[in-house]
Amino acid sequence: MTQVSAQISNSSAIPAWSGFVYQGKIAFYHAIGLLAGGDRNAHSLKVETLDDFVVHDINGAVLSLHQVKTMQSAYRSAYEKALIQAAKVNTQDCSNDTNRWFHVSTKLDDFSDREADISAGEYHVQFYSYEGGVKYVETGTVDEKLNEVVTLYLESNNLNITEILIEHKLAKLQMLLAARVNLAHHRNQHEKIRKFEAANSIPIYFTEIEECLKDEVIHDDDYEAILYKFRKALLERTDELLRFNQNDPSIDLNDLYKCRFVIANMDIERLTKLYFSKVPNQTDIALNGFSTTTVEMYLGIVSEIQGIRTENDLPHYYQSQAGTFLPTAMQFKRINQQINIDEIQGNIVGIRKNQVVQDVLYDYENLIVEMDISPFRLSDKSTNVGKFTDISEGDEKRITKINNVRFVSVRNARDEIND
Repeated sequence: MTQVSAQISNSSAIPAWSGFVYQGKIAFYHAIGLLAGGDRNAHSLKVETLDDFVVHDINGAVLSLHQVKTMQSAYRSAYEKALIQAAKVNTQDCSNDTNRWFHVSTKLDDFSDREADISAGEYHVQFYSYEGGVKYVETGTVDEKLNEVVTLYLESNNLNITEILIEHKLAKLQMLLAARVNLAHHRNQHEKIRKFEAANSIPIYFTEIEECLKDEVIHDDDYEAILYKFRKALLERTDELLRFNQNDPSIDLNDLYKCRFVIANMDIERLTKLYFSKVPNQTDIALNGFSTTTVEMYLGIVSEIQGIRTENDLPHYYQSQAGTFLPTAMQFKRINQQINIDEIQGNIVGIRKNQVVQDVLYDYENLIVEMDISPFRLSDKSTNVGKFTDISEGDEKRITKINNVRFVSVRNARDEIND
């Protein structure tokens, strides 16, 4: 086990959402630059352990330490405390060959190295140099820099280069990092592992980074590719909501954190079920089956009603008398309610055609919907009840339960769940 000082152990933390995206992109910029340059010593990348991110070799030795700052001050003096902290980081895994890099997002009045003072336990710290010798990358241009280094890697490995391909690869990298950070947060919060040990236990391997860089875009008519984009849309919007609301004490973000963690780690089967649960009147997986609006409707329910459950299932609520409640992105208005109901019934009639929708409606007793009317059961509005023929007794019982699924408004669901 890595021995660290009390300061490192106590200060190490899962990144704040406001700085997480920038820091992650800088970490990948450095890692991809090493790969593009043919460096094979780097083995793993760890975030928020000894420093903001750290690169290790295969034996665990520290190759480089990186501190990332997004302060707006252009004066070096404003960074002096952080520079001293970076200079003092040292463990048995560090050596005289360990590089200590300092990253900033603003042009400073002085980018000179901070020289070592071994008598004070302070090591040499350098400001990081990007392509062209630039010593800083603004938050608004970090994507451009990241695109450049990905392009460099693809060129050096004779891989295809298109704008869509680069976007796809970067999205996979962001999801890889997000899943690890969420896992560290989960271990710290629920397994009672110290923050440093939780973060230190989940490295990102350079082989995983290369897998993302070599992955090709799947055609949009491929269900897995569409589901991947669906998850990406959910995660990105959740990140934005968390970032903009993290300092608002009136909003409890715990359930959004829980949902983000489970969605980031869903296998394809569970993700498929989530896709159809959001809007169960859909017959197929399609790119037009989700949008920012529907994502916000779904996440809005999660933020409005407390007590989400995520273990081994889709995110849902439970009330002892009414049973399970599933958030959706459906909106019932006077003009579209019967159309949506008929489309859901179409999925029930086609039991051999869309089994996933059947499973969703069978597994949950209540669907939470944006509407202004009293709760009602599917059978109350159904035009197909009693019209099924040529089905087995088991299927008949299954369909009967499905037809008893109840549609509940957000307000009514909140009152019933919190009763």
